[in-house]
Amino acid sequence: MVIYITVILNAKEEFIQDLKNNSIKLVENSRKEKGCLQYDLHQSIAKPNVFVLHEQWENQEILDLHNAQEYLKNFFAIAGDLISEPIEVIFTNKIA
Repeated sequence: MVIYITVILNAKEEFIQDLKNNSIKLVENSRKEKGCLQYDLHQSIAKPNVFVLHEQWENQEILDLHNAQEYLKNFFAIAGDLISEPIEVIFTNKIA
């Protein structure tokens, strides 16, 4: 079963570019993984400090492997200093 995830990151104003650069690296690495069906980064037009990741993974096993990757752990360690709010992770089911 495909796993759909939306992740919302709110950068501190002074770290918008830093979070953007680190998020782009995260996307590049994630897209190389087996079972990654989609991994896109968006930036809000109205609030440039808000970044949204849209992810699709083949199944839970593949997602678990992704979550164990060292580069992902490093991203979250770095991101903690760059964000103004807790990271919001939303799991959804595609209905249409």
